[in-house]
Amino acid sequence: MKLFAINETEWIAANSKEEAIDLSGLEPEEINECEEIPESEWDEEIVGFDEGKNHEFKISIRALMAIAIKRNEPMYVMTENE
Repeated sequence: MKLFAINETEWIAANSKEEAIDLSGLEPEEINECEEIPESEWDEEIVGFDEGKNHEFKISIRALMAIAIKRNEPMYVMTENE
């Protein structure tokens, strides 16, 4: 699995850029950029927000990707930059 940033707040785990774009539901011309986030950056911690518990938390990108890798199917990994 690879990680693709569709924009600053929508990241998708998928096997290919095309698969990520398909999951996004957007037409390719609607996407300004779809960049792969290299695995070398997956240990970086990001800030997440749990709406159900109404609190922020830190988690590594690798931990989020572990879920996608275990499922072995494309999925959203959504985050919001500070």
